[in-house]
Amino acid sequence: MKDIQFAFIDESGDYSFDFENKDVSTHFIIVSILAKESNKELLEQEVEKVRQKYFQTDEMHTDKMDNPHLRIQLLNELKDLPFNIYAYVVDKRKIREDSGITFEKTFIKFMNRLIYDDLNRTFDQLDLVLVEQGTKEFMSEFKTYIKEKSVPDLFNYSIFGFNHSKSELLLQLANFIAGTIAKGYDQTQYSEHYPLFHKIIKKKIIAINLWPQNYKNYLHDYISRNQDSQFDEVIFKQSVNLTLQYLEKNKKSEDADEKIRIDLLKFLLFNLRENPNEYVYTQEILDNLNAIRVNKINHHYFRSNIVSKLRDSGLLIASSNKGYKLPVCLTDLYDFVNLSSLTIHPMIQRISKCRNQVLLATNNEIDILENNEYEYLKKIIDLEKLAVTE
Repeated sequence: MKDIQFAFIDESGDYSFDFENKDVSTHFIIVSILAKESNKELLEQEVEKVRQKYFQTDEMHTDKMDNPHLRIQLLNELKDLPFNIYAYVVDKRKIREDSGITFEKTFIKFMNRLIYDDLNRTFDQLDLVLVEQGTKEFMSEFKTYIKEKSVPDLFNYSIFGFNHSKSELLLQLANFIAGTIAKGYDQTQYSEHYPLFHKIIKKKIIAINLWPQNYKNYLHDYISRNQDSQFDEVIFKQSVNLTLQYLEKNKKSEDADEKIRIDLLKFLLFNLRENPNEYVYTQEILDNLNAIRVNKINHHYFRSNIVSKLRDSGLLIASSNKGYKLPVCLTDLYDFVNLSSLTIHPMIQRISKCRNQVLLATNNEIDILENNEYEYLKKIIDLEKLAVTE
């Protein structure tokens, strides 16, 4: 029987665009705590222990913990539990006024559609759980929206929808994680300790989807936190724009490999915002991609069917012995060229030696590069010989 995937969802921030009011959030954040049915009971038991330890009789809500050092301790106790994080971070300040979205009701409806489309594309099956009561208008509207979209089967079960599952504890966990992420983005909640918060839960994060998607938003975040003389805006712009264009073009694809490529690009975009100068090891990427998949991806498949195909489509993806990243400067691209040359040049030399041996043995009658499809290799090898003789 298939292991059901649950998503316990909560929000942080408000729907207002009145930024002259210092209490209005700069960001609106939605967090889904993903947990398999087989892990749900254990997860609830462990989260309850944490709740009792840090909140005693209170609920585990983020606004009830102001002490960053206690938050660090708590996150360390959560980081090895069986759940993952899938989130959306909307910078309301970067939404254009003429877009028509800067009205509370319109914003909520837009976010309903945006999040539904993304979740429905990303997950083949998802059992959603939201806060049942309260004043969270987005959650109420989101529940109504999904009920209209979801199609139950003969047993009144929706593969993507609400199936009467509940867990107050895991909704509290979603609230706490949403509040933690807010401390790295929302200016009304910002904490200088956020880099450490993020480092602790980094491996739990499947994706933090940033919106609006515009290279200038990533560029602004990069410049505000980096004074790197190696930075090249042209490379940064091309790298991010090509990625965003690919995501937009292929977001509705039903092809399994295309979905993996999209998830990889979203992960690399998130890493660009959090750690723009750092590579991500291949195994960490695979752990991220495989966390939401039944059919796991191995290293060879990842390189040959995912990364290579993206590069074939013209996307800029830098790589080194430390992993992969979206390039932000010329040095990143040199890393890719240097790593590739370690493979390409020796292989061309081996082909050249093989060709020479066969030519020698057959008195120049058989050239293994004579076929039309090898014309480019023949030219490269002949040019290399010419360079050596000169």
